[in-house]
Amino acid sequence: MLDIKKIQSTNTVTIIGTLNELNIEEKTTADGRAYVHGTANVKVDQEINGTMVENIIPVRMFSMRLKKDKTPNAVYDGIVRMKETFTSAAAAESPEQVSRVAITSGQLQENIWIDKTTNNPRSSFQISSNFINKANRDDVEKATFELSGVIGDMKDELDKDGEETGRLIIKFLVVGYLGKVDMIELIAEKPEAVNHIKNNWEKGDTVTLAGIVNMTYEVKTWMEEQGFGAPIERRKTVSKKELIITSGSPSGLDEDYSYDNDAIKIALEERAGRIEKLKNDAKAKTTTSSAKSFDVGF
Repeated sequence: MLDIKKIQSTNTVTIIGTLNELNIEEKTTADGRAYVHGTANVKVDQEINGTMVENIIPVRMFSMRLKKDKTPNAVYDGIVRMKETFTSAAAAESPEQVSRVAITSGQLQENIWIDKTTNNPRSSFQISSNFINKANRDDVEKATFELSGVIGDMKDELDKDGEETGRLIIKFLVVGYLGKVDMIELIAEKPEAVNHIKNNWEKGDTVTLAGIVNMTYEVKTWMEEQGFGAPIERRKTVSKKELIITSGSPSGLDEDYSYDNDAIKIALEERAGRIEKLKNDAKAKTTTSSAKSFDVGF
C-alpha cells in the first residue's frame, strides 16, 4: 500500500493560452512578514465534445518573502517579476502585445468556505501555480489535468426537475502534503466514460485519470416587462466550472499502488475537523459583527 504521509497523489494542471488579466499584490501580515499573492486569468480556446469553447481559467499564486530559514525566497521574486515579464489583454494597447503563456506545474486544490446564510460548508476547486512561462508560438491552447487518488463516492447527476442528465458525478479524494486530503468533484460526461466507470471503478479504489478544465462565463440579457412604461433590460452572468474526465485507468490500481482505506478515513476525519473549525470561526465572526450593530431610529 502507498504511505499516505509520504506519497502524494499525481496532481498536475497544464494551461496554455493568452493572458487575459494579471493582478499581483505585495502585502504584509499582521506580524510584519512580507508576502505576495495574485491571480492570472488565462483565456483558453479549446475543443470540448466537438465544440470550440472559450475558457477563462484563474490561476492563483502565493509566496512568502522569506523562507522558514529566513533566507530570500526566489519564488516571491519570480511572482513579482511577472508584472514586467507579461502583458495582459487588460493592459495591452494592441492584440499583438498580449502575452501567450504556459503553465505546466499547476495543481488542483479544494476551496472550502462557509455559507453566511446557512452556516453550512460549501466547496469548489481552484488552480494554483507559482510559475508561468512564455508559450511557444506553435503550442496548442489547452487546459488539462492529470490526477491519481481515491474514489470517495459516485452518483448520477440530476437536473433541476430531478431527471438524470446522463452524466456521472465523482467525489475524488486527492492526497496532498503529509496526507492532507482534498475532495474534488469530477464529471464523467461521455456515455463510454460513464459506462466504464460504473462497471470498473468502485468506491475506495485508487485510480488514475485525466481530463479537461471547463470554465466559462456567459452574460445573458433579457427584457423584463413592467406594469406600465418601457420594459427594463436585465443582465445575468451564468458561469460553468467543471472538471471533465476524458480518460482513466482500466480499473482500480493494484494494492501496491493504492492508498489504504483506513488511512483515507483518518484523513477525511481531519478534513472534517478543518471544516468544523471554519464553521466555528465564521460563527464567532458573525457574533462579533452582530455586537457592533446599532439602532438608526426607525
